[in-house]
Amino acid sequence: MARVDALSCEQVSPSNPFPPQLEDVEHMLGYTFRRKVLLIEALTHASYQNDSYHTASYERMEFLGDSILDLIVNDFLYRVPGKNYSPGHIYLRKIAVVNMHLLAYLCLNARTKKAAISPRPNPETGIIEETREEHEINLFNCLLHTSPRVLDDQINAYSRYKKMRFEIGHALTEGKTYPWAALTKLQAPKFFSDIIESLIGAVYLDSHGDMAVIRNVMKEIGILQVLEHIVVDDVDVLHPISRLSVWAQKAGKELDFRVERKEANVICRIFIGGTELECARTTSFHRGKVSREEVKFAAAEAAIKELKLRDVGVRHDALKQKKTRSKEKGKEKLEEKTLQAT
Repeated sequence: MARVDALSCEQVSPSNPFPPQLEDVEHMLGYTFRRKVLLIEALTHASYQNDSYHTASYERMEFLGDSILDLIVNDFLYRVPGKNYSPGHIYLRKIAVVNMHLLAYLCLNARTKKAAISPRPNPETGIIEETREEHEINLFNCLLHTSPRVLDDQINAYSRYKKMRFEIGHALTEGKTYPWAALTKLQAPKFFSDIIESLIGAVYLDSHGDMAVIRNVMKEIGILQVLEHIVVDDVDVLHPISRLSVWAQKAGKELDFRVERKEANVICRIFIGGTELECARTTSFHRGKVSREEVKFAAAEAAIKELKLRDVGVRHDALKQKKTRSKEKGKEKLEEKTLQAT
């Protein structure tokens, strides 16, 4: 906490004012920071070249926020009355809430309105009059950066969001199936989800770990509403690729996803037992790693529909155990590297 206390000693002055968007972000979060510099750090991209407060980028804070999200979501799912979820069921619901695609959507969806006085000509008299207007402020536009690439990504992702926001919003609040494919189609770069996680990390530090405060912020952002809908309406959250893989394993069939670049497009084809499932072939404009994910999601969804696998049961605990074993192997490798370094 020594570093946090040192940051809080920074003083605002006419020559070193706080960025104007801090108040807007606080309004979106429903939380007012006592140490504004924590909020500045949570909004600072690694590219930012004009940091008067000498804060680091949000990377450490984003890592902290990710852990806090896991803790609160897992605790919620563990304590749901009448459910008694197994570890596998907790895991599947948690990853439906704590994943970059959903958090990016919530970042794109977060906004507030700000009143401003603007001079406008009166159409009848021609006299310039002061008019009160409301301007929309988007959370993602409050990111502090100096990168042309980030700016392009913000514009393009928001354009895709505007086309899909109602479809995704309806699925997240009323749908019976989690919209994995639709969320992936946003093709939102990781920094959108990083913003949400870093802000939660900043609130944790500023509130001295007050979980009630953090839960309220998660509610303002919309995370808890999605989680509650998943639980109350028993939403099907199984990842489409996982569903298809489990089915193939149980059926004793070899499953192969083949993703390839062809000119400006990326194509995914699914082969089952060496034979292509042609109805699942999916094509999208190539925009890097995210677009490759998108076509895999869409192809898996098409295969599930064709094979009528939506109601096929899976062993959730087996999926969880597989993931746990993978994590344990990763930890063992990390510990080995640490011992070697020391």
